[in-house]
Amino acid sequence: MLALKEQSDSDIYSLMKIFAITLTTVFTYCLLATQPLFAQTSKKDRCATMPMYEKHVKLNWRKRKLGSFETWMAKKIRERQTQRTTATVYEIPVIVHIVHSGDEIGRGNNISYEQVLSQMIVLNQDFRRTNPDTTSTPSVFASVAVDTEILFKLAVLDTTGQLLKEQGVHRYVDASRENWSMNEIETILKPATIWDPSKYLNIWVVPFSNSNTLGYAQFPEQSGLQGITIDPNTDKPETDGVVINNKFFGSNFTSIGAGFSLAANFDRGRTATHEVGHWLGLRHIWGDGGCGQDDFCDDTPAAGRDNDGLGDCSFPGPNSCTGDAFDDMFQNYMDYTNDICMNLFTNDQKTRMRTVLENSPRRKEVVANANVVLSTNQSQVLANTTQLFPNPGLNNTQLQIDNELQGDIAISITDLRGTILQKVTTTKLTTQMQLDLPIKNLPKGVYIVTIQMEKGTISKRLVKQ
Repeated sequence: MLALKEQSDSDIYSLMKIFAITLTTVFTYCLLATQPLFAQTSKKDRCATMPMYEKHVKLNWRKRKLGSFETWMAKKIRERQTQRTTATVYEIPVIVHIVHSGDEIGRGNNISYEQVLSQMIVLNQDFRRTNPDTTSTPSVFASVAVDTEILFKLAVLDTTGQLLKEQGVHRYVDASRENWSMNEIETILKPATIWDPSKYLNIWVVPFSNSNTLGYAQFPEQSGLQGITIDPNTDKPETDGVVINNKFFGSNFTSIGAGFSLAANFDRGRTATHEVGHWLGLRHIWGDGGCGQDDFCDDTPAAGRDNDGLGDCSFPGPNSCTGDAFDDMFQNYMDYTNDICMNLFTNDQKTRMRTVLENSPRRKEVVANANVVLSTNQSQVLANTTQLFPNPGLNNTQLQIDNELQGDIAISITDLRGTILQKVTTTKLTTQMQLDLPIKNLPKGVYIVTIQMEKGTISKRLVKQ
């Protein structure tokens, strides 16, 4: 873990900076916690991200590439620092898969839509730093606590381009089981239910067979590093996303209200904040090791352990690395404290997450495709994904459509008076559609090509040479 940077303490910081990380600690980050979280006999498995990664490795689903990932990440961050970047709020479409065995909506494991909304409020408050508890951030950390400029929105359209009855929600029934093991989630549930991970952040809300497991996420893949490529035999897009135990998903402390069946001390929605942080490439702030381990963020103080179950938010709190001038940043979302103590991401964590969104496979596509699944208007989707080529054209022009919309489609060519000169109907069944339009017999001039689907219509200007 690296010591916190302050202008007045830069010399101290440079002496304290530790950048030692071993293969053992790299591949054991996010280990299951063994400390009690509160005064109960049960123990919570705070984060199963890395144990699940290890299982993927053993099954040859993924390769051991976290060391290379950090090399890639450092390279991309250096490149990013030399470039001028504009303030852009990245929008991420979210689909929440609510898994149950046949319960009525709002009962049992089939959680209510309001509970989903409460979680979305918390995600956006935490990532945009509009959370009400920003006032609890200690002054020593206030200068590095930031708005990540990442926004999460419930998807409007499903995978076929149709409007969702419940925005951002897919309810999945499996009457054969009341709960799910992590192995069953990975091998059965996810492949059967995942929506295109290049267009959606998939979040599964699941009754775990181990009720003490809070959740886990799939770490992003890297790209652009020489000699490191995505291996189609080990990359697992069909398991990409975040899984949250339904007892830890949502919040009883938003404008939506209270009364959701959530576990004590984890009823403010911070489990999802933590796991989405992993999905965007963040590591635990203690580096999953001792004081000599690293989370690759220069503005988080060194920490020798997690602060699992810490419910006393008084500051200063623990200082697990006595050689570090700064107390532990137990307020960070990537620690293991109780929800009530968490309230910040840092500037370097922001840089890390935004670097992933700008470069990592599927993460960058999710951002690029956001307008397609967030639009309530199919006309807008068509407008953003349709072109005529060549235009101007001589003998032919080709209508090219690239979106998830499916169904009957009508194409007409009219002159500027509105007279229909050509008309053709077809059915769009795939993402990409190409249709040749003969224009050889049309006189030179300007024409209007109209593309009409069930819930949207657009017009394109066509020039005949």
